[in-house]
Amino acid sequence: MSTPGPARAAAVRAPSPERTPWRLGRRTRKAVLAIHLVASGTWIGIDVVMAVAVFTALLSDDTPTKALSFQALDLFVVWPLFVTGLVCLASGITLGIGTKYGLFRYWWVATKLVLNIMLASLVLIALRPGVSETAERARQAMAGEAVSLEVGDLLFPPIVSPLALLIAVLLAVYKPWGRIRRRTR
Repeated sequence: MSTPGPARAAAVRAPSPERTPWRLGRRTRKAVLAIHLVASGTWIGIDVVMAVAVFTALLSDDTPTKALSFQALDLFVVWPLFVTGLVCLASGITLGIGTKYGLFRYWWVATKLVLNIMLASLVLIALRPGVSETAERARQAMAGEAVSLEVGDLLFPPIVSPLALLIAVLLAVYKPWGRIRRRTR
């Protein structure tokens, strides 16, 4: 068995162009990261405002205050929350694909991806119908009709969503659990 020459050793160590993954440049990565952080902060902010409106309606005995809180939810919660979730998802996918972390290389990245998809989907599947129904009842109450203005299921989103987003932030900071699978050579 002969030892490989210097040219052979260099060829073994040099990555082939087909295997070199696409990476974001430094400035682009920082810009996408800034977009991701702003979208995440906006998402948390909308959740906080939603919690204020829901808990105001829950704790108030005044029908006009409850009705106004529910109508406000109808104006600002569903579509801004969904768009913010999509921006966060798109920027997160871009960061996953364009950095060393990948989308499915590390457990923490995959968990954040699943959380983002679940929360954005729940906005349309669960939150939108509940907010629309409650806002319609609020309009009826403001028109003088006798309707129930109970918070009902709207109590859960301002609790569940911020907790899930807090988990996502902690995952991004601490990066637990390691790789999903090791590469084989």
